[in-house]
Amino acid sequence: MPDDSEAATISPIQRSPEDLLAMQRTREAAQRLDDDALAVTCWLDAEFPGLIIIMELQRHHSCEDNEIAHVEPRVTDRLRRHEARDAAEKALTALGWSFKPEGRDVRSTFHRPSQAQSAHARLADIARVRRAVKQAHTKRSSYCPSTARKE
Repeated sequence: MPDDSEAATISPIQRSPEDLLAMQRTREAAQRLDDDALAVTCWLDAEFPGLIIIMELQRHHSCEDNEIAHVEPRVTDRLRRHEARDAAEKALTALGWSFKPEGRDVRSTFHRPSQAQSAHARLADIARVRRAVKQAHTKRSSYCPSTARKE
């Protein structure tokens, strides 16, 4: 029978190292998504001054770490809502996220343009998203099927 010091260190749920690594990857992906969502919200606020109220981001309960179901910016001008959503999707895709809207139940997180961030942090987030969007656009426009390497 284990003594008190051993009992305190034994988890009631034993997980394999692979499971623990997968859980750690999922936690890291969730943190990266929070960071990227805040950066995209700040970028949207800079691109569409005064338009973005809040950005809702939806993920399926059983999605891959890099998947998003849907993004919906709440805006002050309904006529520009689709423009803001398209920009948000483009930015999140450029940052490495993929959209899988079909199917299952979702959970939502909400992100506001952060006033709690320093101006320097906001500018850094905006610059990071702009670089990613520009780089993604450059990759798309430089692709030429006739010169693409055949496998």
